[in-house]
Amino acid sequence: MHKVKFQNRRIMSLVGVHFYMLFHFLFWYVFGVKIWGKTAMMGVPSLLAGHINAAAIMIVLIIISVLLYGRAFCGWACHLRGAIEFSDWIMRKLNISGYQKIREKNILFNTSFRWLFRSIIFFVLLLPVISYWIRREYSFYFDIQSPSPMADLPGNNNLLFSAHSPFNMQLAGNGFAILDFIIPFMAGIFIVFVMTFVFNYFYGQGAFCRILCPYTILLVPFMNISPWQKKITRVSNCTGCRACSNNCPQGIDVSREIYHYDGKVINKECIKCYHCVDVCSYQTITDSKQKASPQTKPISSYEKTPWLNSQKHLQVIEPLHPVFDFISMIVAFVCGTITSRLGGFWFYVGAIGGYIIFRKLISLILTEEARPSQIPRQEKEKEVSKLAG
Repeated sequence: MHKVKFQNRRIMSLVGVHFYMLFHFLFWYVFGVKIWGKTAMMGVPSLLAGHINAAAIMIVLIIISVLLYGRAFCGWACHLRGAIEFSDWIMRKLNISGYQKIREKNILFNTSFRWLFRSIIFFVLLLPVISYWIRREYSFYFDIQSPSPMADLPGNNNLLFSAHSPFNMQLAGNGFAILDFIIPFMAGIFIVFVMTFVFNYFYGQGAFCRILCPYTILLVPFMNISPWQKKITRVSNCTGCRACSNNCPQGIDVSREIYHYDGKVINKECIKCYHCVDVCSYQTITDSKQKASPQTKPISSYEKTPWLNSQKHLQVIEPLHPVFDFISMIVAFVCGTITSRLGGFWFYVGAIGGYIIFRKLISLILTEEARPSQIPRQEKEKEVSKLAG
């Protein structure tokens, strides 16, 4: 019962977020009830541009929640996290071999430059605001209904792509009402598919959250600065069984964190998913703002080897030379910039596609170069015979 307690609640919360989105769309576009507009992370540029709308208000509430609960929003209320969890469940149910190999061992590939990668994407997100600042067009206004729920999504303004896209498709008024719904819906599904299924398959569960999500840059400065923030906390002696560390979808070495940091997980990658709490057979940890229980039983392996690797909380760094690792981010940025002309969310399709393809090609080339040339056995025997003759 204890093992799945929090996960059941969390999944229900993530499902609830998607039901909210569905009803928001229905009330706005079908029933014409327009109480408030889009509530999404695009509230970040809105807020910085002085545009107070529903999305901007949501961002303020998220920041307040970070001061109290850390990145719990990421684990419990982010709609993309819900899609990521769903893709993970589907791929495990389908028993996709390539994914199962890394999933069963909780192998989470990452990049040494993840914070730089996220920062670049966050900068791209803020480019419109920066251009306002440069042109001194900064203006404050309050409009709870702007933008509409479908802003930046396929189907907005009855167009398949952005109004500024080099090519487009008019959806309304062509006599195919069903297609007008299905085509943008499938385009949206494709975007989510790349951000979840595709990225998960190559880099482990929650790859988008661990490698690419730009909003982490906004949230982490508010972590660990409030005395009221709840953290994963040791409430009894840790045995060092490492079940918590081996099951963390963010790759945090939970067991060592609570051993070396006064019984608290202070890592800024923690999204409060509570996998660590659920899998702890000894009920050693909980989410609390109270002081941790002292560790009276030393764990010698943690004293001799404080961390498994130099990255501390990252379980696996893809074995790629730092130069190629860095170039892969540039390739991702360029590819994302190209596809973003179709619309905001298309940026991620290009960025993820470019990132994966470039890194896989480089890995393949390096592997081939490192492989020693082998002459088939029969040819070797012929050469030996010739030399002997």
